[in-house]
Amino acid sequence: MDKSRYMVIFAGVLIMLCLGVAYSWGVFLMPLEQDLGWGRAQISLAVSILLLVFSAFMSIGGICERKYGPRITATAGGLLVALGWIGASFSRTPQWLYMSYGVLGGMGTGLAYIPSVSCGIKWFPGKKGLITGIIVFGFGFGAAFLSPVMSYFIGLSGWRATMLWAGFIFGALIIVSARLLKTPECGFEAPRGASEAKKGEYTPVEMMRTAAFKTMFVTYFISMVAGMMTIGHVVAFAQGQGFTAIQGAFALTVLSIFNGLGRILAGHFSDLWGGKKTLAFLFFIIGCSMFLFFHVAGIFLLYAVSAVIGLCFGGFLAVYPPLTSEYFGQKNFSVNYGLVFVGYGSGCFLGPLAGGVVYDLFNSYMIAFYSSGALALVGGIVVLCLLKEPAAVRGRA
Repeated sequence: MDKSRYMVIFAGVLIMLCLGVAYSWGVFLMPLEQDLGWGRAQISLAVSILLLVFSAFMSIGGICERKYGPRITATAGGLLVALGWIGASFSRTPQWLYMSYGVLGGMGTGLAYIPSVSCGIKWFPGKKGLITGIIVFGFGFGAAFLSPVMSYFIGLSGWRATMLWAGFIFGALIIVSARLLKTPECGFEAPRGASEAKKGEYTPVEMMRTAAFKTMFVTYFISMVAGMMTIGHVVAFAQGQGFTAIQGAFALTVLSIFNGLGRILAGHFSDLWGGKKTLAFLFFIIGCSMFLFFHVAGIFLLYAVSAVIGLCFGGFLAVYPPLTSEYFGQKNFSVNYGLVFVGYGSGCFLGPLAGGVVYDLFNSYMIAFYSSGALALVGGIVVLCLLKEPAAVRGRA
């Protein structure tokens, strides 16, 4: 067995650690608000744009991966991520921030993300859920240690210097790691125990016509609205509740740690239970947690609820990729999952932005958290009732 497949996983995790710093955006909310006088909705729109552009470029990344290979595609992503962060450090207007951090950073994230996941699944076809969970673990865990680190450096040298150095460091790490990405050569033997069940191979157009695709898209959107509502505002929310900036940043750290762990656990249970049951369970738990979040009375309860929300949020990111492969085949996975992933980006765009708008209107996050909790419970019902496996496309490999 080719041992280089483990280096592919290592590279994928490292790339995801750098990309996942988007979840640390909450530590920049108050520094930008105090320095530039912008509202939280304006500032939150930057990460909303990044995540929306990120999801839109997933399919483009899939096309580029098939045409140019994973190394070139991920390298291009690393360059754009670096330019996005470096450019954002010079922001004087919201529009500049949106174009640099939001658009350039989002393009780079989309290009670098899909080769990491796609390569891992191809090397371990019998453990798609677990391998996906391990790789995307990095995306969730990246903010765990980077949130307090960046919060520290913001206090030490300001948000501009922090963004500038982040761009150089993250870009370099992604570009170096991209050199380790590769797809299996012809004749590669899958790991023993791999499932070789033949199912329909769907083209992107065929997939989008199915009810299963529409259900995945809508529920992915719902899951991200609920999760990003918290991730984007937990630091500011905690400070509004009387906790210190460091305590608030640590709440994001706890959420991010469990965000990463949730990806591995949910990926594993997706292999055991199936994606549908795992998704329904995650929706129920995160929905109930969102109702509790506004009523946290102490620091440990804040951390506990943040941990549960992070666990579920990360779980969603581990379940949808293998579910897409299971339902629609591996041949066009890069492009197909990119289309499903637009649901992720749409939810990530709305979640932080809606939280900021609600806070600016009511000076409270209560309505935002309650609404997203109810939406998550609806998502679980939709999965249980409407997610049915499509019939295999006859005559396809």
